[in-house]
Amino acid sequence: ELSSGINAEYGGPSMLAAMTFGNCGYSFPAAMGAKVAAPDRNCVAYCGDGAWGMQLNEVMTCIRENVPTTAVVFNNGQWGAEKMNLVRWFGDRYIGSQLDNPWSYAEIARSMSAEGITCTHVDQVTDALSQATKNQEEGKTTVIELMVTKELGDPFRRDAMKLPVRHLAKYKGTCQVSESESGQPTDL
Repeated sequence: ELSSGINAEYGGPSMLAAMTFGNCGYSFPAAMGAKVAAPDRNCVAYCGDGAWGMQLNEVMTCIRENVPTTAVVFNNGQWGAEKMNLVRWFGDRYIGSQLDNPWSYAEIARSMSAEGITCTHVDQVTDALSQATKNQEEGKTTVIELMVTKELGDPFRRDAMKLPVRHLAKYKGTCQVSESESGQPTDL
């Protein structure tokens, strides 16, 4: 592989990303397509648990069509990007951003005949990724579920939204005059 990230054999990039579009449900189908295009390359998708809900059904497609791919799901129990917007611009009023899912995505993967691995500590991630790589070589799809904190990172696009302006008198009391100082939710 060249230092530019371009693989000399395939002549294309080694990473596919939704970039500025912020698409939910993009990563796993994109990794599946990459695997079909280059079956001897390891293909890994990364996503949060919110976006995973839009694409977990594709695990069945991988099993049925023999497209061994790996998904790494960051399970923080929330729509992280949307919650960051609510923290930053809407005064920590959370509407529809909490995901109180009692199930395990690794268990769901196993119920679909894929491999499922749950990591509850950072020390487990290397072994999980190594096992997923081995699984792909053996023709198996793997879902790695990383149990992570609710702490939020910066969104990939700070310019996507601005502080809301309220024009109706009944909503004037909900105006934010500045972004959240902490940048973190109050329900950690």
